[in-house]
Amino acid sequence: MHRSTSGVRRACAVGTTIALIGLTTGLGMVTATAAYADDSTPAVSAPADPNAQTNTDTTPASSETPTTPTADEPGTDPTTPVSTDPAPSTDPGASTTTDQTDPAAQQAPTTPSTTTDSAVSSKAAVASDAKIVGDAKVGTTLRVDAPELSGTYQYAWSTDGGQTVAEITPAYSVTTADLGKRISVLVTDGNGNTATAETDVVTEDVAYDTKTTADAPRRIEVTAGDTLDETFVVSKGSGDVTYAIGYTDPDSSDPTDPDDQPESYLPYDTVFDAATATLRGEVTAASTFDFTVVASNGTSKATEYVEVVVDPGAAVGVMASATDTSAQDAFDGVHASNVWIIEPNGAITSISFPADLDAEPTITDGGQPTVQQGGSLWVDGSPVDEFGNSTVEFDDDGNFPMATVTSDHADDQIAWDDDSFSTKVTFPHASTHVLTVAEDGLSVSFPVTVNPTVVTAPVAAVTPTTAKGQLAYTGSDATGALPWALAMLAAGAGLVGLRALRRRTQR
Repeated sequence: MHRSTSGVRRACAVGTTIALIGLTTGLGMVTATAAYADDSTPAVSAPADPNAQTNTDTTPASSETPTTPTADEPGTDPTTPVSTDPAPSTDPGASTTTDQTDPAAQQAPTTPSTTTDSAVSSKAAVASDAKIVGDAKVGTTLRVDAPELSGTYQYAWSTDGGQTVAEITPAYSVTTADLGKRISVLVTDGNGNTATAETDVVTEDVAYDTKTTADAPRRIEVTAGDTLDETFVVSKGSGDVTYAIGYTDPDSSDPTDPDDQPESYLPYDTVFDAATATLRGEVTAASTFDFTVVASNGTSKATEYVEVVVDPGAAVGVMASATDTSAQDAFDGVHASNVWIIEPNGAITSISFPADLDAEPTITDGGQPTVQQGGSLWVDGSPVDEFGNSTVEFDDDGNFPMATVTSDHADDQIAWDDDSFSTKVTFPHASTHVLTVAEDGLSVSFPVTVNPTVVTAPVAAVTPTTAKGQLAYTGSDATGALPWALAMLAAGAGLVGLRALRRRTQR
């Protein structure tokens, strides 16, 4: 080891001080006060303790570099022990340096505040957020998840921040008493850490008292002439509930068709009041009407399937029909046809169908069945109530009773026609014939004009015949289903709701 001189020692002391100043200044810490060694005071600058450099900022009063006397000092007896006491500093504000052999001096000083904060943070309670699992709806069960907590949990459930309504359990059953409120939960673990969560406002799904389906609907049975006043209000549901008519079988419906809207499935002459969920009106057409009532509160929906059965009233007479075209030729796109509807009071409605199936039929009040000599009419009829609904039902064997047809001309040929499921009447002689259709003690009679066959003769006058062209059109364009309905009439099975059919064509 090389001996050092006082100049060297001084240079070392100054260099060490400059290094410390640069270090502490660069780190933004308090600048230490350097102690310069006096020539008369034996001292050797000791290597700086790395720990002491790192913690310089925490001990501003003891940042002086400690020095230790050396045996190499000139004039000192090597055999004389050198004092280990630190040399007094010339700086009055500097603290006494610690002996290099002191173990405590070799440890990095610890900032008291750091130790205290660390101890407190390890014991302080932590507040965090929990998560409530489940919808805030009546009838559901809520659960809480607090992933940041550990150990044994305690739970406190409350509504709108009020009195605790449930403790201990992590689950909460929502009831009608919670409607319109928010449910909160406070979770606490064994270390005092807490977590909180709150739901949205509690709602309730809309629901009807009785569950219905398309195969098991709510059935309402009335008689033609009765007045409907049925409500379809849900028994459960929060908020503002709205109502609308829907399809029983949406797959077989066409919402883009103006004539196939949900309301078109309601009984004729009835109206649905969406504000009160009420179906009102006098029913006149005997039939079965299937539809749905859909309730919604914005967050849920409920559907009630409805079937309204309108039975016919008491029979008041016989309604008959006659057509001049066979079942094979009717609506074949080649032959034009004429149909006459004879009501129980004898009033007649004439309907003329062009050969073109896309053309509209012509419907006229009045007229009379007309046929050429040797031609035929296909005739059928059925007892009806005052609204024109057929009152005949299938018998126990599944057969539909047919009316009896007679003529005031004995030579008219009357026979049952299996193809048209009606009675075929052929007129051999030209004149006015009267046909009678009777069933169940009721009957209706109507005249038939049989025009003579045109005879070609030089001087003979030709008997004019009734034109079969289109008559004045007095109906509307709502006749899409009319050809099918009247074809059924011609086949002897379409008298059900005939008066209602006439009303639809006049809208």
